[in-house]
Amino acid sequence: MREIKKIIVHCSDSDWGTVKDIDKWHNERGWDGCGYHYVITNGVQWSGYKYAAKDDGIIQIGRPEEKTGAHVRGHNSDSIGICVIGKHHFTGKQMYDSLPNLLRMMMFKYSLTTEDIYGHYQFDPGKTCPNFDIDTIKELLKVEE
Repeated sequence: MREIKKIIVHCSDSDWGTVKDIDKWHNERGWDGCGYHYVITNGVQWSGYKYAAKDDGIIQIGRPEEKTGAHVRGHNSDSIGICVIGKHHFTGKQMYDSLPNLLRMMMFKYSLTTEDIYGHYQFDPGKTCPNFDIDTIKELLKVEE
Protein backbone atom coordinates (compact mmCIF):
# COMPACT_ATOMS: atom_id res chain seq x y z
CA MET A 1 0.00 0.00 0.00
CA ARG A 2 1.18 3.52 -0.82
CA GLU A 3 2.20 5.82 2.02
CA ILE A 4 0.12 8.98 1.63
CA LYS A 5 1.80 12.11 3.00
CA LYS A 6 -0.20 14.86 1.31
CA ILE A 7 -3.43 15.82 -0.40
CA ILE A 8 -3.17 18.06 -3.45
CA VAL A 9 -6.19 20.05 -4.62
CA HIS A 10 -6.73 21.00 -8.27
CA CYS A 11 -9.40 22.53 -10.48
CA SER A 12 -10.48 21.25 -13.87
CA ASP A 13 -9.96 24.65 -15.55
CA SER A 14 -13.31 24.05 -17.26
CA ASP A 15 -16.76 25.40 -16.44
CA TRP A 16 -18.31 21.93 -16.63
CA GLY A 17 -17.40 18.26 -16.40
CA THR A 18 -17.42 14.95 -14.61
CA VAL A 19 -14.88 12.25 -13.84
CA LYS A 20 -15.77 10.67 -17.21
CA ASP A 21 -14.77 13.86 -19.03
CA ILE A 22 -11.48 14.11 -17.15
CA ASP A 23 -10.81 10.44 -17.85
CA LYS A 24 -11.35 11.13 -21.56
CA TRP A 25 -9.17 14.28 -21.51
CA HIS A 26 -6.35 12.48 -19.71
CA ASN A 27 -6.55 9.46 -22.02
CA GLU A 28 -6.25 11.84 -24.98
CA ARG A 29 -2.98 13.10 -23.44
CA GLY A 30 -1.68 9.53 -23.35
CA TRP A 31 -2.18 9.07 -19.62
CA ASP A 32 -3.64 5.99 -17.97
CA GLY A 33 -7.09 7.50 -17.41
CA CYS A 34 -8.14 10.09 -14.86
CA GLY A 35 -5.07 11.24 -12.94
CA TYR A 36 -7.08 12.42 -9.92
CA HIS A 37 -8.37 10.15 -7.20
CA TYR A 38 -11.51 12.25 -6.69
CA VAL A 39 -13.50 14.77 -8.70
CA ILE A 40 -16.09 17.14 -7.19
CA THR A 41 -18.78 18.27 -9.64
CA ASN A 42 -20.22 21.78 -9.91
CA GLY A 43 -23.72 21.07 -11.23
CA VAL A 44 -22.89 21.60 -14.91
CA GLN A 45 -22.18 18.26 -16.49
CA TRP A 46 -21.91 19.20 -20.16
CA SER A 47 -20.75 22.19 -22.16
CA GLY A 48 -23.66 24.56 -22.78
CA TYR A 49 -25.92 22.96 -20.17
CA LYS A 50 -27.43 24.87 -17.29
CA TYR A 51 -26.69 24.36 -13.63
CA ALA A 52 -28.56 21.46 -11.96
CA ALA A 53 -28.48 21.51 -8.15
CA LYS A 54 -28.81 17.71 -8.03
CA ASP A 55 -25.45 17.43 -9.82
CA ASP A 56 -23.61 19.95 -7.62
CA GLY A 57 -21.02 18.79 -5.10
CA ILE A 58 -21.06 15.12 -6.04
CA ILE A 59 -17.81 13.41 -5.08
CA GLN A 60 -16.86 11.06 -7.90
CA ILE A 61 -14.16 8.42 -7.69
CA GLY A 62 -11.42 8.73 -10.29
CA ARG A 63 -8.28 6.68 -9.94
CA PRO A 64 -8.33 4.15 -7.07
CA GLU A 65 -6.41 5.45 -4.03
CA GLU A 66 -4.04 2.49 -4.06
CA LYS A 67 -2.94 3.48 -7.57
CA THR A 68 -0.43 6.32 -7.99
CA GLY A 69 -2.08 9.44 -9.37
CA ALA A 70 -1.04 11.57 -12.34
CA HIS A 71 -1.67 15.11 -11.16
CA VAL A 72 1.60 16.76 -9.97
CA ARG A 73 4.96 15.93 -11.48
CA GLY A 74 7.28 14.56 -8.79
CA HIS A 75 4.58 14.31 -6.10
CA ASN A 76 2.22 11.60 -7.30
CA SER A 77 3.63 8.62 -5.42
CA ASP A 78 2.76 9.90 -1.93
CA SER A 79 -0.33 12.00 -2.56
CA ILE A 80 -4.07 11.93 -3.14
CA GLY A 81 -5.26 14.20 -5.95
CA ILE A 82 -8.63 15.95 -5.73
CA CYS A 83 -10.04 17.95 -8.64
CA VAL A 84 -12.82 20.51 -8.16
CA ILE A 85 -14.73 21.13 -11.41
CA GLY A 86 -14.53 24.82 -12.29
CA LYS A 87 -12.32 27.51 -13.68
CA HIS A 88 -12.67 30.66 -11.58
CA HIS A 89 -16.10 30.17 -10.03
CA PHE A 90 -16.89 27.37 -7.61
CA THR A 91 -20.15 26.58 -5.87
CA GLY A 92 -20.85 26.81 -2.16
CA LYS A 93 -21.69 23.11 -2.17
CA GLN A 94 -18.21 22.32 -3.55
CA MET A 95 -16.27 24.70 -1.32
CA TYR A 96 -18.12 24.50 2.00
CA ASP A 97 -19.54 20.99 1.94
CA SER A 98 -18.04 18.40 -0.42
CA LEU A 99 -14.38 19.50 -0.49
CA PRO A 100 -14.05 20.00 3.28
CA ASN A 101 -15.85 16.70 3.97
CA LEU A 102 -13.63 14.80 1.55
CA LEU A 103 -10.51 16.44 2.99
CA ARG A 104 -11.61 15.51 6.52
CA MET A 105 -12.13 11.87 5.45
CA MET A 106 -8.71 11.71 3.79
CA MET A 107 -7.01 13.40 6.76
CA PHE A 108 -8.55 10.88 9.13
CA LYS A 109 -7.84 7.89 6.89
CA TYR A 110 -4.17 8.78 6.37
CA SER A 111 -3.47 10.49 9.75
CA LEU A 112 -2.79 13.85 8.10
CA THR A 113 -3.29 17.44 9.29
CA THR A 114 -4.25 20.61 7.47
CA GLU A 115 -0.52 21.22 6.99
CA ASP A 116 -0.53 18.24 4.61
CA ILE A 117 -3.06 19.85 2.25
CA TYR A 118 -1.72 21.76 -0.75
CA GLY A 119 -2.87 23.53 -3.88
CA HIS A 120 -1.25 22.47 -7.15
CA TYR A 121 0.27 25.97 -7.45
CA GLN A 122 2.45 25.26 -4.40
CA PHE A 123 4.43 22.69 -6.42
CA ASP A 124 4.53 24.53 -9.75
CA PRO A 125 4.98 28.32 -9.68
CA GLY A 126 3.66 28.51 -13.24
CA LYS A 127 0.24 27.25 -12.10
CA THR A 128 -2.67 29.01 -10.40
CA CYS A 129 -4.60 25.75 -9.96
CA PRO A 130 -6.91 25.28 -8.10
CA ASN A 131 -7.62 28.97 -8.78
CA PHE A 132 -8.58 29.60 -5.16
CA ASP A 133 -6.52 30.11 -2.02
CA ILE A 134 -6.01 26.72 -0.39
CA ASP A 135 -5.32 28.45 2.94
CA THR A 136 -8.98 29.53 3.04
CA ILE A 137 -10.05 25.89 2.92
CA LYS A 138 -7.44 24.92 5.50
CA GLU A 139 -8.70 27.65 7.85
CA LEU A 140 -12.25 26.36 7.44
CA LEU A 141 -11.07 22.89 8.45
CA LYS A 142 -9.17 24.26 11.46
CA VAL A 143 -12.24 26.17 12.70
CA GLU A 144 -14.27 22.96 12.60
CA GLU A 145 -11.67 20.88 14.47
